[in-house]
This record gives sequence, structure tokens and C-alpha cells, in this order.
Amino acid sequence: MKVIKPFGPKDLRLVDAPIPEPNPGFVRVKVRASGICGSDKWIWSVTEPTDVVAGHEVAGEIDKLGEGVTSFAVGDRVMINNVGGCGVCPACRAGEFVFCPSWDGSRDVNNGLGEYLVAPARNCMKLLPGLDFIDGALIPDNWGTPYSNIKCGQVGIGKDVLVNGCGPIGQAAVSLCKMLGAYVIAVDPVEYRRQMALKNGADRAFSPEELPDAARKVSDGLGVHTVLECSGNGNAYPNCLNSLRIGGRLIAVGEHANFSVCSSDLIRRSLGIAASWYSTMQSAAEIMQMALSGRINLRSFLTHTIKLEDVPGMFGSIMNCDEGIVKCVVVF
Repeated sequence: MKVIKPFGPKDLRLVDAPIPEPNPGFVRVKVRASGICGSDKWIWSVTEPTDVVAGHEVAGEIDKLGEGVTSFAVGDRVMINNVGGCGVCPACRAGEFVFCPSWDGSRDVNNGLGEYLVAPARNCMKLLPGLDFIDGALIPDNWGTPYSNIKCGQVGIGKDVLVNGCGPIGQAAVSLCKMLGAYVIAVDPVEYRRQMALKNGADRAFSPEELPDAARKVSDGLGVHTVLECSGNGNAYPNCLNSLRIGGRLIAVGEHANFSVCSSDLIRRSLGIAASWYSTMQSAAEIMQMALSGRINLRSFLTHTIKLEDVPGMFGSIMNCDEGIVKCVVVF
């Protein structure tokens, strides 16, 4: 099969690799669509060749069953939750792999930038009729991540919500918050992303430099109820916290942001900080139903689809967020 492998800094190549075989309890999936995520950027900066194949936003067709798998059949269309739990703890039995106490990343499902991969059957979910492989590739991560965070952000009718960072995750967050009836303020330094957020339901859109004043102005001077921080930029946190009203909550969605805060600033304004990682199987099922009912448009931020052989030439532009690029999915 063909896969994309990194050979050094900014050196990605399309090469041959053996087709994997599924172990007991696993299935082999012929990849049909694979999203490129910002967290895949590590393959752009490796210092030496590696056999690890990136890609964790995957949907495809089951090609082979491992021993003991009875819940699927060859030919089933599935999307994959890439977080690999132990499979036996209460969280894993409930499809909540993100809460597995034994998680260490070693069981995570990758290889989406390749033509085949193997995954635990428990991590696969059938795509319902009316959704295709591109839809499936977008659901668990791009939509599931903000959806899980929104659940702990008290978002709904009568709430003012600020979404900071309008990449793919932020765009989905805007759509979900609007669907739930919130007044949505989008914040991003890039004009075309702000415009996309407005099309996806944001009521207002501002640049980061306009915070916190703009957020307070459109919320009658009180500040917003909830901030969804999707940029992963630690420098954004002071303005995000200052955009909250008394009793507000900041939800950390974007990873790898380093920031500091004085506890007194939280205590005296009764602020809360919370977070949720990735998606559960139940959340993915709920998002499928939202899409099928027309409440959300799964492709509202999809700007590019490419072939596997196009990845080496396009990857830098995707990681640099070049003008006009928001979300790219590899289609097989």
C-alpha cells in the first residue's frame, strides 16, 4: 500500500509499506477519507526518518475482520475514534476512551495518511445512511472535540459565548453554539476566518486586539458567560479571562497553551476554568444525528480535498494556514 512518511524536516514522501493484518478484536479499514489536523504538524519537523504514519481523522470501509469480531461485516462504512483505551475498564466499555485511566497514547489509532489501517473494533462506528466518508472523517475530532467542551460550558439560549480561534475546531464550535441558541462572538486574527465564522452563525466577529472591550460592549458591559479558547495560544488567555462576566467559565479547547493566572483573579470574580478532551462514541453518535436532521453542516469549514499523492506538496501550506485554507481532507 501507499503511505506518507516523513524523512526529515519538511520532507514528506509517498512510499510503499506492507498492508497490515488485524489482530483478534481488530478490523482492517480501507481508508476513504482522512482529515489533516494541526496536531499532525510533528511530521513536518522530524529530524530523521520514521516509520510512524500520521493521520487520525479517518473514515473508511472495513476490509477484513480480526478473530472474534462479530459486530461488523466486511464492507461496512465506519468512522474511527482514534483514542486507544485499554478496552476493559468501565470508561472503555462505555465508549469513553478519553477517560481510560490506562491511556498513554500507545494504543491510539493512526495511519490515516496511508491506504489501510487496523483499529480496535470497539473504536469503529458505522456511518449512517446519508453521510459519506468525508463527513465521517470530520465527526469525531473536528466536531466531537468542541461538542464535548461545549457540554461543560453551560452553553444555551440566553448565553453569550466567545469562541477564540476560528480554525476548524473553532468554526465547528461557532456552529454548535449557535445551534444551541447562544449569542456567539467569534475572535480570530485572520479576516477570512472571521468572515467564515459569520457565515457559520457567529453574531459578531472581532480581532484579538479588540478584546476584552469588544466582548464587554456587546454584552451590556457585563462580559460573556463562556469563552471557548480554541487557539491553543497562551497569550490569548488574559484577554479571554477578562472578557468573562462574574461567574463566567473559560473552557480550554486548544492544546499546548502555557499561561499563568493569579488565583485571586479567579476567586474574586467567581470564574471557572474547565476542559474536555476529544470525543466519546456517544458524542459522535449525537453529532451524526444533528447532521442528518440538518441542524449542523459538517462541511461548513471544509475548504480543500486532495489526493494522497498531493500531501507532500500541500502539507506546508496547510500547517501555515495559508490564505483560504481552513480544513483539508485527503480523499482516497
